Amino acid sequence: MKRELVYMDAKSSKFWTIELAGTSHTVTYGRIGTDGQSATKSFPSEEAARKDVDRLIREKLGKGYVDAAGSGTGASGSAESSGGLIPFIAFSSINRQDDVGRNAGTFIGKRVVDYDPEKAPADVVYRFRSNWDENNLEEYLEQFAESEAAAKATAIVIGAFHGDEPDQTSEEVIKLLVKAKDRLPNLAALYIGDITSEENEMSWIKQSDLSPLLKAFPRLQLLRSRGGDGLALSAPKHDQLRALALETGGLDVSVIRSVCSSSFPNLEYLELWLGTDEYGANHTVADLQPIFSGRLFPKLKYLGLRNSQLADEIAGVVVNSPLIQRLETLDLSLGVLTDDAAKALMKLPSSPTLKKLNLHYNYFSADALKQLKALPLTVDASKPKDMEADEEWRFVAVGE
Repeated sequence: MKRELVYMDAKSSKFWTIELAGTSHTVTYGRIGTDGQSATKSFPSEEAARKDVDRLIREKLGKGYVDAAGSGTGASGSAESSGGLIPFIAFSSINRQDDVGRNAGTFIGKRVVDYDPEKAPADVVYRFRSNWDENNLEEYLEQFAESEAAAKATAIVIGAFHGDEPDQTSEEVIKLLVKAKDRLPNLAALYIGDITSEENEMSWIKQSDLSPLLKAFPRLQLLRSRGGDGLALSAPKHDQLRALALETGGLDVSVIRSVCSSSFPNLEYLELWLGTDEYGANHTVADLQPIFSGRLFPKLKYLGLRNSQLADEIAGVVVNSPLIQRLETLDLSLGVLTDDAAKALMKLPSSPTLKKLNLHYNYFSADALKQLKALPLTVDASKPKDMEADEEWRFVAVGE
């Protein structure tokens, strides 16, 4: 018996394999693309060894690992399948509340490095950004576009684009990317705004219309952005887009309406950080109804409605939606979930597809947590150690 699992997030891209042989098992683990390291453990009987294998697999699944089979990647594989498709597991990069406080270490399963024209490591994703004391984003991006590496690039990360001008929007860097489109024929993934709170609070990030990117890059599979101020999708249409993730401290209803009127026939992954009214959220749960109807995105497997002050209301509605019958993952993490949400989630109807509930960063009681973990699903109801469960004052993970 052998089981291989993989895990990807903003910090790491790793595999974990366990093989049972008689009264012992061997675990091999490490970063995807390496040989990793192995350890063998022996037991008094085959039954004891098998029980320990089952226990370890349950623990890994509970931490977000998934089976390598069907994920599009493996221990020695790259972050892309032979057909050029990004593995579904690689779409999610911000899994924990503390991920927001650091720049992405990986993107689509590959290591992210700041671009340096003097250094060109292979099989990485380049990040282009401007610092307060060094505004070289445009220069470096133009240099990269003229290099041989650009033709092979499948992903690009744009970090801080404001330099020493806090009101600078993403419009100029988007124009640069569009201008370089012919030099980037294989671009499949973009992250616009890999910016930490030390560089600029999420709600202060000045975004712009992302639609020119959809038009310029017909092979784009993943578009992720951070920042809600000025964010727009004026032409939400793309035949190949498989994943859309919009991180905000407050999502304007106009963006939700654009998503709900979009043409993304191949969308499998939708992640919206809804935020709070204090930082621009002016929507209601009713505005999300077209998504809940299940008619918008026929291939949708993952729905993340995260960082929301309306988390309890959303939980009460989504459990009864047609969409729940074909989702694989429902993600309501980073919000203000309480025992009211737990009661609603405990009534989840039997679904032939639903495998996971992500409820990380929550305000559940111990009793509610116990009931949720008894659901026949993988349930992540973890929370930061220093998180205070105050019945009166509850805050989303990113409220500024």
